[in-house]
Amino acid sequence: MSRIIAVGDTHGRSTWKRILEKETEFDKFIFIGDYFDSHNKGYSGDKQIVNFNEIIEFKKTNPDKVILLFGNHDYHYIKGIGETYSGYQATYALDIGEVVEKAINDGLVQMCYLHDDFFFSHAGLTKTWVKTVLAPNNINPLVDDVMVNLINDLLKYQPRVFGFAMGNNFSQTGDDITQGPIWVRPQSLVKDMVENITCVVGHTQVRELTYLPEHKLILIDCLGTVDEYFVIQDGQTKIGRL
Repeated sequence: MSRIIAVGDTHGRSTWKRILEKETEFDKFIFIGDYFDSHNKGYSGDKQIVNFNEIIEFKKTNPDKVILLFGNHDYHYIKGIGETYSGYQATYALDIGEVVEKAINDGLVQMCYLHDDFFFSHAGLTKTWVKTVLAPNNINPLVDDVMVNLINDLLKYQPRVFGFAMGNNFSQTGDDITQGPIWVRPQSLVKDMVENITCVVGHTQVRELTYLPEHKLILIDCLGTVDEYFVIQDGQTKIGRL
């Protein structure tokens, strides 16, 4: 029996602890990214850092079972990136940057994770981004473990490739097929998704966990609206609820 749990953007929330209290048995527990930049009152920068450090300790205690993916609201705290997005906390930027960069350098966070044909990342993966960023490495355009490992290595060694990549839509929110796995929006993703995967993503908030089988897309950024999370039980998908 295998059980995969994936939770949406936390943005400082501790809802994942309540999910963990219910889901005591799992093979993988996946965070979809965006640990910072809460838009809700009561989640100060200090509290967000504390919550992130608790997530890091959860990872350290369960290194092979906990997957910490990376989001755009984590990315802009990397030293030298020079991009800031909505919610950026200038007052806490140095402190957040310190814990974020340590997590990267210690190999505790990553860009993506592949389970069978389910591709987990903060926002998704387009053929255009793969061709632009990975084609020089002669990477097969179909997602496999080689591609996943390369993308994850880029976070540590070439993080700038994940920056905001404006496309023909001139979208200020990432609605372009040129955007990478922390930025692309669902409308563009479904037009240009790498073909052999089902994308499980956060990034775009939804009222409830949303499965779009016709587009091979699952949207799980719903912790800000409803306490739901994504479950794969022995290859079958379902919605978990608190």
